[in-house]
Amino acid sequence: MDTEPNSPNLPAQIAEAISGVPKALVPSSIKALDRLIGAAVDIPVAWLGQKKAKIDAQTQAYAAVEAAIAVTAASEAGATPEIIQQAMNVLVRKEYRKQNNRNAVGQAALEDLRSSDTESTPLNDPEEIDDDWLNIFERYAEDASTERMQKLWGRVLSGEIRNPGAYSLRTLRFLSEFSQADALTFAEFCDSAFGEAAPKKLVKPDTLQDIRSLLYLESSGLINGADGIGLQRTMTFREDGTGYFTEKDLAIFFKGKPGTKFVQEVVALTPLGQELLTLLPARDPRAAAKRVAEACKSPQIEEAYLVRIVNERGDTSPIEIFWQGTTEAIDNPNT
Repeated sequence: MDTEPNSPNLPAQIAEAISGVPKALVPSSIKALDRLIGAAVDIPVAWLGQKKAKIDAQTQAYAAVEAAIAVTAASEAGATPEIIQQAMNVLVRKEYRKQNNRNAVGQAALEDLRSSDTESTPLNDPEEIDDDWLNIFERYAEDASTERMQKLWGRVLSGEIRNPGAYSLRTLRFLSEFSQADALTFAEFCDSAFGEAAPKKLVKPDTLQDIRSLLYLESSGLINGADGIGLQRTMTFREDGTGYFTEKDLAIFFKGKPGTKFVQEVVALTPLGQELLTLLPARDPRAAAKRVAEACKSPQIEEAYLVRIVNERGDTSPIEIFWQGTTEAIDNPNT
């Protein structure tokens, strides 16, 4: 694929914005944005840029759209002029709104890609984004009429560009019905989660009498273990005395006696929940890691650190000491 920013039929301002995207992500970015907003080239950008409900019928842009839609409208309306005009008005406004929504989602994805630091950039060039996934994503993006949803779908697209396969089709369907209230409830849970689970003592302490929010998240397919006997997470310390929990490129490292086990009651995120966790804009994974590490304090654990995984070999860079200890044996979580 030609990776020059001006190679596809993208509006000039979008092609210019591509220049700020990490080089490894340019091919997939072009493919995704060309799908979302490349069609705008067929309808002049000047027309699409108008925000008024009524568009001047004398402009060349409106005339082009009018001519294209008239054929369909006439066949459906039996050539009755009044009905044709009504149908055209509805269809023009509908297509105009959909294209504006797609444009906004594309812009949000670009902003996310451009503003991300190098730590979120793939270590190697990612695979090409899937055509079938893009087809379905486009249908949801065109219905994103609020700024909140446009930014949400923009984060989904940028995440899929970075890591094709990151978001399943089930996740797309779920997000299309994900209300702001649902998002706030889930975000509150995820502030105490790291990786695939949250310590039960954080999200369901003994003093918590009302667990309706947890039961709602569980019934929605986002978490498991909110009720009943619950779930456990077991960590076995390796020969060098280390164990760890990971979330993307972050890891909480623990030190303990080699061969011993640390068992913790947890409420687990489902695969759907783990995908949605990455989309929470205000969540601070470092702060969540610290809360989780504090909840893991026990006689079996001597020290705890936060590290960043810097390459595919699993080499790490220390970030923060959660409680005091040495920095030995925290160089490679995958050995």
